[in-house]
Amino acid sequence: MNKLRFRIHLEFGVILLMALDLLQNLILYNYVDRQTFYYANILVFLGIVFGMMGTSLFVVIVSLMMIAIGIFTLYFFPIVMIDWLKIYFIFIVPAFTVLGYFIKTDIFLRKQVISSRKDMATYLKNTDALTQLGTLTKFNESYQRFVETIELRPKLDRCLAVSLFYIDYLDQYRYQSETKTNELIKILADDLETIRLPEEQLFYVGDGAFVVLTPLVGTENIDQLRELTQITKTQLSLIPFDGNQDITLRSGLIVLERDSQLTAEQVLSRLNRQAETDLSEEYIV
Repeated sequence: MNKLRFRIHLEFGVILLMALDLLQNLILYNYVDRQTFYYANILVFLGIVFGMMGTSLFVVIVSLMMIAIGIFTLYFFPIVMIDWLKIYFIFIVPAFTVLGYFIKTDIFLRKQVISSRKDMATYLKNTDALTQLGTLTKFNESYQRFVETIELRPKLDRCLAVSLFYIDYLDQYRYQSETKTNELIKILADDLETIRLPEEQLFYVGDGAFVVLTPLVGTENIDQLRELTQITKTQLSLIPFDGNQDITLRSGLIVLERDSQLTAEQVLSRLNRQAETDLSEEYIV
């Protein structure tokens, strides 16, 4: 039921509720007396109230109870009524109870969405829609936080490594196919998450450029990090464009210690210049 409720939008649910109630009144007006007509509308009202007030378990229990009561009342008491009308009265409350429940859950869902607009805006601002990695804005915030931590706790001998990987000739790929280029970027992002370490932070800063923040204690592991950077570049370069065209991937790596005064923008600028001089034997076939 939890999966089914999201298939009914609030507007559609309200229109459906009104349409069913109107259709019921048009049909029953010619087949039942005035008293039965009133009872039918009361049952509709009760069904909507049950659905609006109850949980999914409550809806199921009420529906089963009303079906059982309806069958017992209409078939074990001497009530003269057309068979299809008896069946209708048996299921009228459960039907409107379920519909009322769907409308209620959609109302609460929209209320939660409205109340969470600030969190959603922050998430959209900090998360790239294509890769689901952090954006340039998120990178700037994370970089600044790392730098401040390094400065405030000098005894910990912390340092920060910033790695860059970007796709060369990206404009040519986009010219060939925007869709295939986006698929390539998405695949590279997924593989980057698999290759890199869990404690690292990954970002997609646009134009085919991926940035990795690696917090370090001391500089003893710099060589291993450089090796990991080369492994990352090699593995990502094996992913072809459109399934048959080799790509050229360039990379850069900067290690920042406590005395570094570089801003996030300056770091990216240096990484870009470093990556431009990165010699690669991989070219478009």
